Amino acid sequence: MKINNNYTLNNKYNKNTPTQKIGYSYHISGKPSLNKDTVSFKASIKDLPESILAKCKTGIKKILPGSNKTVKPKDLMDLPQKQILEICQNALNKKVSLGKGQEATVYKIEEFPREYCIREDRRIAKGYDNLKLDFKLDKFDKANFVVAKLGEGLTLLKYISGIPLKIMRNSDTMSGIKVKESMQELIANNFPEESFIKVIDQIEQNRKNGIIFDRKGENLLVDPMIQEITAIDFSPKFNDIEYNPIAYIYHALDVDGTDFGPKVLGKLINAYAERLKTCDIKDLNLDVLDTNFYHRGFMDDAFNQFKDRELLEKCRKMLFEELIEAKKTKPQKEFENYVDYIKYEIENLLIDPINIPKYETF
Repeated sequence: MKINNNYTLNNKYNKNTPTQKIGYSYHISGKPSLNKDTVSFKASIKDLPESILAKCKTGIKKILPGSNKTVKPKDLMDLPQKQILEICQNALNKKVSLGKGQEATVYKIEEFPREYCIREDRRIAKGYDNLKLDFKLDKFDKANFVVAKLGEGLTLLKYISGIPLKIMRNSDTMSGIKVKESMQELIANNFPEESFIKVIDQIEQNRKNGIIFDRKGENLLVDPMIQEITAIDFSPKFNDIEYNPIAYIYHALDVDGTDFGPKVLGKLINAYAERLKTCDIKDLNLDVLDTNFYHRGFMDDAFNQFKDRELLEKCRKMLFEELIEAKKTKPQKEFENYVDYIKYEIENLLIDPINIPKYETF
């Protein structure tokens, strides 16, 4: 059987790169060729080799707490409520920590380790004896990935993969710091624009509903495998008059003062600009958007260590003054063209600067 493969070469940041269609061609000696992108399902199960049939019949079973016969389902929430509570109880008794903040600890659910976890608010949680599933959730619960309440101070959460990239030099190991630095470089060089649009949209949509992201560095998780950045802590109490999602994300990724900072800022600005094509002007939170987001003077502010302040101001002005003004005044098609122009400029200034040779003067 001969298989010929054609692969796609796709560079998101080089629109001149040709993209080839993925396809497969098959030829089995003595039989007619199948058409491209087609599969035949006419074979009977009895035609499978005996070794494969045996594996199908004896599939491996994983026993869950409180059950002697049940095969592990694909999703925890497919189980009866009694069994869900037993699994949660088991996780709370084991106390395998996934992370610990000032107020809460998040515990691993070993039977569903990358699907669900449990958050315990240490200030108000009183015990694990009378767990109940309460599916009455408010908008703040939903923003924070809560699946159900288990009791006072206890919540069942959807597991969000990734790690925070804020480097904590008092607690991170040297190997941990190296991992975070490698991921920062990966974000700058390889994460697509869509990754940044998604997290900006997450923060902006919640802000629209009165739910504010707590912009601490450890509240932003990065998963390099699926190239996603996710904000995980939204509060009904937190209210930042200096609101700016670009500064929030840049600060949490901890790239300020590094060689990766300009590229990350460029991708954030371009993602925000692209998002402006489709969002409504009334959803931009212009009443609280801080256009001077790096002039506050606090030690841990974003952009405090940005090496070229003049360049930073130029990019800020293009986005938060010129582009937003164009959003208010230009027809849609003309505005979209202007967005593309701004993105091209940002690309050349921050992401992939054009190095113009300097000639000596005599």
